[in-house]
Amino acid sequence: MAISRNQARKIKQKRVRKNITQSLSAQKKYRIGVYKSLQNFYAFVVNPETNQVITSVSTLSEDSKVYGGNIAAARDLAPKLSSKITELKLIDQDFIFDRSGYLYHGRVKAFAEELRKQGVKF
Repeated sequence: MAISRNQARKIKQKRVRKNITQSLSAQKKYRIGVYKSLQNFYAFVVNPETNQVITSVSTLSEDSKVYGGNIAAARDLAPKLSSKITELKLIDQDFIFDRSGYLYHGRVKAFAEELRKQGVKF
């Protein structure tokens, strides 16, 4: 029986996450993760020591009145996450970008490139 697209993504996600967490240098770096649904986009920062989410942003927030399932919405989300990272005084840290099994294309790529323009290093 063939596996669904989402099941294949979850298999890739486990493989990517395993490579990230087993790396010794990665165990001390904060992780920026993304999740995308058909209508929204989410991004979050994970603490490497406790594996808990420190801060997050999404297109579901009250100030986001536009459709959240496109590249423009993902680009608009990057400055919000960057400002939250700056508030937490983590802007000098190196981060790892966890694409969660999604291809580095479209919304994921647009978000990552815009986040780099904001000064976040990964």
